[in-house]
Amino acid sequence: MQEASTAPRNAAARPAWAHAAWFAAGLGFLALAKARHLLSGYTRPKPFGLDQTDRCIDYAVGLGAMYVAGLRRRGVELAGREVLELGPGSDLGVGLHLLRQGAARYLGFDRHDLASHAPAAYYERMAERGLGDPQALRDGRVALAVDERFDVAALGRRFDVVVSNAAFEHFDDVGRTIKQLGEVVRPGGVALIAVDLQTHSRWIRERDPNNIYRYPPGLYRALAFPGQPNRVRPAAYRAFFEQQGWLDVQLVANDLLAPARAAKPAAAFCGDAQADWLSFTLFARRPAAEGRAGAR
Repeated sequence: MQEASTAPRNAAARPAWAHAAWFAAGLGFLALAKARHLLSGYTRPKPFGLDQTDRCIDYAVGLGAMYVAGLRRRGVELAGREVLELGPGSDLGVGLHLLRQGAARYLGFDRHDLASHAPAAYYERMAERGLGDPQALRDGRVALAVDERFDVAALGRRFDVVVSNAAFEHFDDVGRTIKQLGEVVRPGGVALIAVDLQTHSRWIRERDPNNIYRYPPGLYRALAFPGQPNRVRPAAYRAFFEQQGWLDVQLVANDLLAPARAAKPAAAFCGDAQADWLSFTLFARRPAAEGRAGAR
């Protein structure tokens, strides 16, 4: 990961006709995404399915390794810790991997009941490759909780570590979720959260990554569907965590936008100091003592 510049990139690298074309194309993709959701709902969090077993396992192990490395860079080890993952997706492979790295327990929390349908053969294959022990699923050390309201505070448990990858950008109310995290994370606990800021329609994402920021709020809401990228920007994440009393809040850009692919943003996003951030990782720590909760 690299530290990002604070200067927004210049959208003038593209001619006016190109911006108009991408504006129209993006609207079409947003409409298609809404129609697809209405027809089939949310069924595939990754661009490949569990039928590609080894590929899915590699993805889960890679993601778990990313969490472990990100925590270690900040002096946090998983040994004996209870971990909450927000948005585990199609399976609980990350949880099995984190237990192999020393975590005591893992809970994946989602609004979509996808991971419960992962076949036993998937976890058996993880065991064959020496990457996870399915016994942890049977004895409850690795578990799944599903709540369509995504009420984190209702979990009724406390955790030492919260991790998440490419999920926060889909939450309906990011501020509410962060407030609730303060209720379930123990004093001294930490959060490591990766956020994807880009357009999620795969074809247009490769060519116009920040397409979703071209549209004013009213137009974007008109094409809204559950799980649509919420367009919450990095500075807002920092503010939400700091308002809830989290300390040592760090934001690091993972990918930066090339000037030649910069979108012409709607007025609501003009002047964004992180306009060229395509994704970022946030780390934050709860105070070691309970103290006051809520905004400072």
